[in-house]
Amino acid sequence: MKQPVRIFLFLPFLFSLLCGLPSLEAAEKDTPAEWTFSSTSYVWFSGLNGTVGVKGHKARVSQSFSDILSVMDASGMLTFQGHKGNQYFFFDGMYLDLSDTEQVSPTVFTDVGMTTTRLQAAWGVRVKEWESSSLHVFAGLRYWNLKNELTIRTASAPLRRFTDTQSWLDPLVGIRFSTRLSPKLSFTAIVDAGGFGMGSDFTWGGMVDFSWRLSERTSLEVGYRYLYVDYEKDGFLMDAYNDGLFIGFTWKLK
Repeated sequence: MKQPVRIFLFLPFLFSLLCGLPSLEAAEKDTPAEWTFSSTSYVWFSGLNGTVGVKGHKARVSQSFSDILSVMDASGMLTFQGHKGNQYFFFDGMYLDLSDTEQVSPTVFTDVGMTTTRLQAAWGVRVKEWESSSLHVFAGLRYWNLKNELTIRTASAPLRRFTDTQSWLDPLVGIRFSTRLSPKLSFTAIVDAGGFGMGSDFTWGGMVDFSWRLSERTSLEVGYRYLYVDYEKDGFLMDAYNDGLFIGFTWKLK
């Protein structure tokens, strides 16, 4: 796939570009000597586009954010992260349960149900620091549990139903760049890639986040997130991406 390959090649290019910039000494107060932790709960206004398959039967899904609101049965998203010196780690979890209907002919419909549980954790180190910015590289794992259901039916009665569940683990590498734009406003950009045929054929994601500090312990997060996965095994297929705006609330625990 051409797009994931271009993104994968972009990772080392961006890393080398940022590392080539002249570094400046950062203020000591921006480098915590002890672990500091924060947690973010957020809502991702995500669309879903791509192809899903069960036991060799496939259906095309194309949903914008407004479509997702009407077909979403349940969702939940949470991030936990910590910093100490030049070390950095994060845990991120997402649960999404949605359904949709595709009309394949004037009399035949396909009901599509998708339940996604995604957990990822990574550890990284700061490799570059400027006066108000920093660059981290990280590596970790991304766990997937996907359940796909396809029901082929007429307007009045079901004809056939197919369901399957797959779980797998992807290795993950990425970069994280953050900068302070003002005393209250900061910006973070993250790009990661994984899978490489060990779990999924390929997966990659990207996020940009603007964080507005409300108090010493709280901040408001607004940004955009994209996540793509290409996985196929024994007739089970997930070749799709989620993308959309998100809004969240961060609480500094320590």
